[in-house]
Amino acid sequence: MARATNQTQKYGIIICITALLMFAVQDLLTKILVKDYEVAQLVMIRFWIFAVFSTLIALSCIGWRRALFARRPGLQIGRSALLVLEIAIFAMGLAYLGLAEMHASFATSPLIATAIAPFILSEKVGWRRWAAVFVGFIGALIIIRPGLTVFQPNIFFPLTCAFMFALYYILTRLGSRNDHAMTSIFYLGWVGVVLTTPFGFLAWKTPDTEGWFLLMGLGFAGLVGHMLLVFALERTPASTLQPLNYLLLVWATCLGYLAFGELPDFATVTGATVIIMSGLYVMLRAPAVKS
Repeated sequence: MARATNQTQKYGIIICITALLMFAVQDLLTKILVKDYEVAQLVMIRFWIFAVFSTLIALSCIGWRRALFARRPGLQIGRSALLVLEIAIFAMGLAYLGLAEMHASFATSPLIATAIAPFILSEKVGWRRWAAVFVGFIGALIIIRPGLTVFQPNIFFPLTCAFMFALYYILTRLGSRNDHAMTSIFYLGWVGVVLTTPFGFLAWKTPDTEGWFLLMGLGFAGLVGHMLLVFALERTPASTLQPLNYLLLVWATCLGYLAFGELPDFATVTGATVIIMSGLYVMLRAPAVKS
């Protein structure tokens, strides 16, 4: 039995790594498409595909009543709108920064979530985790290099996204105290559709054949990534999978190099390493959460 459980968890880890690759592919396709299409159109297509997926999953798991009638609808709408805006800003940033640069700074998100959790969730954060958060922010400063080079305002794209995603994560945890996870996913999909569709149609540019393939690939890369992540979480505890999230930076770096010849500079690699090590320490020091 134990051997079977370990084998199942190994499959979960492999599936999670594959899911992260799909998310990196999604970002790669976004970077390619953002040169020819407006961000609003790209985000709209992503959310229409995700909404269909989230609806099918939510209805099969909890039924339409629990999916639609959240106990805290205002919180669900607010957190969903926050992620929609974060995704749009991230896509805008990809027009100016490489995949590795975007993800290196975005990796501060778990540290930011740790820093704001005490104020929203009333969670206790010990001095060791506060120290790790501080060290992680030093890693971000290494990437930014204030005063050492010409200031690049584009760095605020990933940093803003990191803060917004951290806040989204905290609000999602807050919502999980009252609503089922499938309710949160259902709201995310359809709030995304409602918010992005008007702007997406206003910015609509009819794609050529290649554009349609890339746009469909963009939507389905995210869809497959989310499906694989669900399968992984069914087989392996979230606490085991969480540190693997930093592999997204590795995948993004590899794809950026293969597609565009992008390689992060020494400061970016050093800063990202500091951020990742700090984030892993915060995860290891986090108190265990009962399933």
